[in-house]
Amino acid sequence: MNRNWPLISVCILSFNRLEYLKQTLESFLNACTYPNLEYIVVDNGSDIEVVEYIDSLDFITKKIYNHENMGMGYAMNQARRIAEGEYFFNLENDWFFFYRGDWMERGVLLFEKDRRGEYVKKVPQDLPLGLVKYKLGAGYANYTNNPSLMWRKAYEDVGEFPQYGREFKYVSEDVHKIEPHYIKRFRQKYSCTLSETPCAVHIGGNTTNPNYGNRGKRNYSELDNLLKGRWRDGKWHITYHYMKLGNRWKIRKALKRYRKFEKSRGELD
Repeated sequence: MNRNWPLISVCILSFNRLEYLKQTLESFLNACTYPNLEYIVVDNGSDIEVVEYIDSLDFITKKIYNHENMGMGYAMNQARRIAEGEYFFNLENDWFFFYRGDWMERGVLLFEKDRRGEYVKKVPQDLPLGLVKYKLGAGYANYTNNPSLMWRKAYEDVGEFPQYGREFKYVSEDVHKIEPHYIKRFRQKYSCTLSETPCAVHIGGNTTNPNYGNRGKRNYSELDNLLKGRWRDGKWHITYHYMKLGNRWKIRKALKRYRKFEKSRGELD
């Protein structure tokens, strides 16, 4: 339908992991139907092959290359300082978008619906909506390392992300230091909701599965191999949503939701 969709700034954070970055961008371009986007990338001192790949991407019109790893908070703020959109879409370099559809449009409509005073399920319920999260299996508690759509006004009101004087680099420890402080500030003024049409799963990084007991963190490939082996032996319960087979099960469930959703809905408002 014909309408003027507001500009959304897709803020891409990059640090090495070239294959993950390619999967993220290719799947996003194939999955997102939103008609009014600008693309911004902040690279945090990657190897030359990653820099050359980013240089080759003509659809990215704004590119920032840091000579060293400045940390996640610093890079997120850099992207938003030069963004022109009414909304910011947070996109890191290790996500896979599995469904082509109007999920981005639906996120914008949730913001508009909330501002009209209509009911939107959100946390906290009594505050204006500031953030929509798209990750499959996401919760309301954290968000900075999830694909998410943030209202510019919310970011400006809450303020910039913590930077910690570049003490924490672009790894999970950085995320864990940023999130608690920013969430506390954010929840004093704005609420968060989960999208009615989740569309992305995490494909990179390290994680800890509680079923491993004290064996600690394992990289994603190792988790995948262990899971496949134990699944074949009939010894595995899928309890952790970062694991690949768990993601596949959740994707199938999400696709059923999409089909049901599409049958019941009319044209976009």
